[in-house]
Amino acid sequence: MKSKYRNIFIIFGLAAIVIMLLSFDMDYAELWVNIRKAGYWFFAVVGVWVFIYLLNTASWYTLIKHGGPDTPVSFWRVYKLSISGFALNYATPGGLMGGEPYRIMELAPLLGVQRATSSVVLYVMMHIFTHVCFWLSSVLLYIAVYAVSVEMGFLLALISAFCLLAIYFFLKGYRSGMVVKTFSLLQRLPWIKDWARNFYARKREDLEKIDSQISVLHGQGTRTFIKSFCFEFGARFLTCAEIYFILKILTPHVNFVDCILIMAFTSLFSNIFFFSPMQLGAREGGFALAVSGLSLSGAFGVYASLITRVRELIWIMIGVALMKVGNLKNPSKSDAAQTNADTLGALPDQAEARHELAQTGSTLVATKAGLEKTDGEICIRGLLLDYGGTIDSGGRHWANVIWEGYQAAKVPVSEKDFREAYVYAERYLAAHPVVLPEDDFHTLLDKKVRIELRHLEETKGGAWVDKAEEVAAYCYQYARKETRKVSKVLEQLCKKYHMVMVTNFYGNMHAVLRDFGLDRYFEHIVESAVVGVRKPDPAIWKMGVEALGLPAGEVCAMGDSFDKDIESSHSAGCHTIWLKGEEWKPKQHDEKLPDAIITDIEQLPSALLGLTGERTDSR
Repeated sequence: MKSKYRNIFIIFGLAAIVIMLLSFDMDYAELWVNIRKAGYWFFAVVGVWVFIYLLNTASWYTLIKHGGPDTPVSFWRVYKLSISGFALNYATPGGLMGGEPYRIMELAPLLGVQRATSSVVLYVMMHIFTHVCFWLSSVLLYIAVYAVSVEMGFLLALISAFCLLAIYFFLKGYRSGMVVKTFSLLQRLPWIKDWARNFYARKREDLEKIDSQISVLHGQGTRTFIKSFCFEFGARFLTCAEIYFILKILTPHVNFVDCILIMAFTSLFSNIFFFSPMQLGAREGGFALAVSGLSLSGAFGVYASLITRVRELIWIMIGVALMKVGNLKNPSKSDAAQTNADTLGALPDQAEARHELAQTGSTLVATKAGLEKTDGEICIRGLLLDYGGTIDSGGRHWANVIWEGYQAAKVPVSEKDFREAYVYAERYLAAHPVVLPEDDFHTLLDKKVRIELRHLEETKGGAWVDKAEEVAAYCYQYARKETRKVSKVLEQLCKKYHMVMVTNFYGNMHAVLRDFGLDRYFEHIVESAVVGVRKPDPAIWKMGVEALGLPAGEVCAMGDSFDKDIESSHSAGCHTIWLKGEEWKPKQHDEKLPDAIITDIEQLPSALLGLTGERTDSR
């Protein structure tokens, strides 16, 4: 994040500190007396939040990791952002107006805006969802422990109905996403409807992608969802320890069950008044009502709210201070070990992404050990390799391979109709989260072919979808044969070069490579479905260069598509080797552009030696 934006957030945090200092309903001498009265319990009240924030961070970090197999941001950086984000939320009405934009802007250079936004949105949903579940579980706890009067029964019934309704809507939101629905609602509200309409019109595609990532987590990342929920739900119960420590100052007659009920009622009451900055007054009232409802002195509630305010003040100060500590001086130029580019996302404004990457692509500092470039020589230390059509089909366009599968399975359609269905399936897969991160190549092929055959059935008639398995099996065996051959080449190359894969794929590249036993050869994977940029945009190749941590002049890109692989990687400043094979449609190309042309991937080691000279160790 740029320093000027970070400074704006810091000003918000400082404003919160000033407001809190001015909002205590007692003079500071009396306040100090009350803090001294707390004694060592006060340190327990403040210290327990170290662990509460750890659970919050674990929940959020679990969601971040689900967004991509490799996570170029450490747990402790997320911990820092969690503390600062919550500090900012205290300062703004509605809470989410400060901390969440800050978190997104800090993570965007590392994860990309789409992935950063979706992780923050998912975490906010999880944070609120666990609050609702906590309130509902507290209703059940109250019924189990206390006798319920008619009045209390009515109140508990209302709370339960509200919680069940909220849980229903949250689960529905997880299934289909909530971002687009939220903007649809904002477009109906006075004062902001014009802004919301214009923003949605400009960013519709990105907002829909964020929603698709949310729904993918719920539908295909069940273990991630449950793990994140458990961390965050655990944090709800750990906050009750704060109440326990405070009440221990005042009376020995307190149990943890009462503290759970006090915290549940207080947080419910204060969240009803979410529009109040720092929930001034709402939390105090909630404490007083909660302890009174459990036949404790109302003064206990006042004292508890006072100590809680002081604790909040301390952690806001810590959060604001952390905003200036440990920041990347220039995230876009940071070391590859800190910012693995295979999970960097494109900014929604692709022009901005290209501009930032163009500024960094040619000035990256080499971080790998190896030979230095000498005058008059080309020193290649890193390779960027395409996958589809290059590694898995020997230079043949996959449309040609799948068409062979159709013919082998005797699917009675013309090649023209097949090609139209092929294009339809490619666009459908790009727009819908059909492919799961754990899908291997056979599963992917089966899904893709079924989409093609269903489209052909709808447009041409017939009943051919039962042929999908046969077509997929033919293509899968073809790919397995090619990858066995390629693995020998990669085994040879990985001893001499650092290798990163750059591919237009569906988000399951890691699973595909594991299936074929090729994952060990690549240090990083830059996958279009993950980073949000597709070839032939040179930005995706610059991400690959950054993942290598080498100057572009010491990197060679190799692929089968002339425009998507050769021209675009050349624009990114890389040397290029074209695997010339069967194209989608034969075209004339400027064959002087690539540094070398090969017709079989087994020729790649020799072609590289031809560029660099007879080196025995180019790594």
